[in-house]
Amino acid sequence: MAISELKNSNSKSGILDRSKPPRSGKPKDINFPKFFETKTANGITVLVIQDKRLPIVTSRFVFKSGSYLDHFMGKNKSGLGSMTSEILTKGTESRNASEIAEEIDFLGAGLTSGCNYDATFVSSYSLKKYFDEVFDILTDVILNPSFEEEELIRIADQRLNSLLSMIDDGDYLADRIFNRYVYSKSPYSNPLEGESKSIKNIVTKDLRKFYKKVFSPENLIVAFVGDISPEEALLKLENNFSGWKNSFSHSEEIIFPEFSKTPRVYLTDKKGAVQSSLKIGHLGIERSNPDFIKVSVMNTMLGGYFTSRINKNLREVNGYTYGARSVFNCYRYSGDFSVTTEVKTDITSETNREILKEINEMKNKHVGREELQNVKNYISGNFPMQLETPNDIASKAISLKLHGLEDDYYNTYIRKVNEITKEDVKEIAEKYLHTDRLIFSISGKSEDLKNEMQQFGEVEVTEDLF
Repeated sequence: MAISELKNSNSKSGILDRSKPPRSGKPKDINFPKFFETKTANGITVLVIQDKRLPIVTSRFVFKSGSYLDHFMGKNKSGLGSMTSEILTKGTESRNASEIAEEIDFLGAGLTSGCNYDATFVSSYSLKKYFDEVFDILTDVILNPSFEEEELIRIADQRLNSLLSMIDDGDYLADRIFNRYVYSKSPYSNPLEGESKSIKNIVTKDLRKFYKKVFSPENLIVAFVGDISPEEALLKLENNFSGWKNSFSHSEEIIFPEFSKTPRVYLTDKKGAVQSSLKIGHLGIERSNPDFIKVSVMNTMLGGYFTSRINKNLREVNGYTYGARSVFNCYRYSGDFSVTTEVKTDITSETNREILKEINEMKNKHVGREELQNVKNYISGNFPMQLETPNDIASKAISLKLHGLEDDYYNTYIRKVNEITKEDVKEIAEKYLHTDRLIFSISGKSEDLKNEMQQFGEVEVTEDLF
């Protein structure tokens, strides 16, 4: 029997024909898990995602202010927010750093703190039976930080040493300069980790000032995840935080960055470099922008996953790089679009031209039906994996509150992705991709690049990085 006859026979008999890919079903919306939500008398927003499958409880305290505020805390204070969040777990009025670490380790628990531009967080996790003890330590860390001088000196020394090591990291240099000029005078232009001059300028008085500004019940979202009921969670908050009355006043103005009027090239010299680290882009959108989902679909096709246009061009067609990607970083008050990759010095110009070509094609031509459907399938299939654990769900729920999104946002997400048309993609690309305003941030061998980069915009060799 011929192979074609065998296939037909198998099809008729109900045997699976493995010579053809299975048809994918129509993607369906997911029901975002319900969670308990309330607000305490002193203004704390409370979320509880109860899950009794494992005897573990996670507590997340998220303050709705972050390193964006560094800009308003005095001259040369970048890094203040991240240093304040780091020192929180290094000592309280009744426990020093070693005692906190030893207690947490003894209980087999975890206690972390951190900061990004838009939020500051303190989190803990533990077995259910140790939750009370761990939560008391977390409470002490939040309400009674000591801000010891010796801990600040130790953290500052670590930061300075880390910055010195990053001088040899091409990606870091390109990213640092990109943010500096894309966000211009906006607080988002300041590095989260700070600069050497700002780190040396921060004293314990600054830490206490930032703490008083940010750490307030009215500025706080608390999410409990795991083997804990809403009643238990509220009782713990009532017992530990009901007397906390630090008032919150967010009086700083919002400084919106401005688009570069013309393309510009910023070269950062990396001694001994044999390749260029590229970060190319411009201002983007804030997270609450109603076009966010459409932008995500368009960007996924352009450079947001492995078979995207930019990666296929630079990696597979031209063999310039192992990988390239594009992304829209979205914050509360602004955001940016960028393409990043690393290539040999002598093909930097060609790489720039290919990136420009792909951006322009996305703007000027309608995408194909199959290409668009593949992207929709990828996003629709990937989204449920972002909700596999209670902690994933908590992150999404906190994001709703932090960025002012509608409560049904995730329930309709897949549907909205699959409603997007080729006309929508072209319209969004035209609206949010601007090849005439690109910032080219390139770290590498500046002398070899300076002349040929002039074709892309006015060239400036940057100095005074740290």
